[in-house]
Amino acid sequence: MKIEALDGKIYMTCAACMSVRADALSWANMYKNRIVKNPTEADNIIVLSCQVTDLAVLNDFRVIEDLYQKFPDKKYFISGCLAKRLDIEIPKFAQRLEIPVANYQEIKDLSLVKFEKPFWVQDFKESDSELELKSKLKSEKKNGHLFREMYPLRIGKSCPFNCSYCTIKMTRGKFEQYLANKLEKEFVKYDNVLLVADSPMPDQIKQWCSIAIKNNKEISIRNVEPSVVVKCVNELLELADIGLLKIFHSPIQSNNIDVLKDMNRPVDDTLKTIEFMKKLKSRNVFIATNIIIDYKDFPEDFSKIYDLYDYVSWNPLWDGKWDRLKAEKRFEKYILNNYVVRGAK
Repeated sequence: MKIEALDGKIYMTCAACMSVRADALSWANMYKNRIVKNPTEADNIIVLSCQVTDLAVLNDFRVIEDLYQKFPDKKYFISGCLAKRLDIEIPKFAQRLEIPVANYQEIKDLSLVKFEKPFWVQDFKESDSELELKSKLKSEKKNGHLFREMYPLRIGKSCPFNCSYCTIKMTRGKFEQYLANKLEKEFVKYDNVLLVADSPMPDQIKQWCSIAIKNNKEISIRNVEPSVVVKCVNELLELADIGLLKIFHSPIQSNNIDVLKDMNRPVDDTLKTIEFMKKLKSRNVFIATNIIIDYKDFPEDFSKIYDLYDYVSWNPLWDGKWDRLKAEKRFEKYILNNYVVRGAK
């Protein structure tokens, strides 16, 4: 089902990533008259979902179940990535909904889609402000706040790569890239801009480095795969050298060669990217990454990663088979018991 088929007012809340949230925000800003910020005023309640791990799926269900308990007279929809997982049964009171999106729509109001608290952070406080990242001293970032307050400039959707553990081609659909020349005015207009794509490509990174330099405007970039990073080192270094690269995020997933091979990820490019991050960090760029922990029976030690990166997000490997009881037990292990990754500080 598509959102255009819904009658009445719509309330949207996001339990998913920046990409899914930005997609929904684009539609909400185009059709602002359809949106309400209070669920009591809504006819339809949409939960934007994630399915990257069973912990995320469990959180999706908890969010929509909590809303249903409070407002049982509404119509409920699960959108985002979980909606595409037909192998996972959703609550009987809900329906699946295509993620709403309006390409090239300016996002004037970020509050039109509520952003749920990150479930992996206990005692998360929305009021915790982002710390200054350009300090010469080593800065820390409040867990769960990375990118949260930034302006999401949508430049693409989905991914063309083929990592063994990933379902993005199914959950995010056809790979798309959006034209930089149609987005430059939006980039110039807003402060604290983050390029949002599931997997930006080399030509996009190079274009946006050039646009940032031309406008003498700081920029942050996320989800840049190592195979893309190695093709853009000169442009990224130039941007960093003049102080216009604020935050740079590249998901390495592992620093273990055998694990990378098993994941069908580029070994050489990943190792080169890790080395390249040292150069960015020396230029006061705040560097971030993702890792996958408990990957099969492979040994792991992420101490060097935690020593290098300013911010490390982690996910435990999931076999993709939904089992709520297992998910709840894993939630207790990894979240409630404050699981510490091997090598984490």
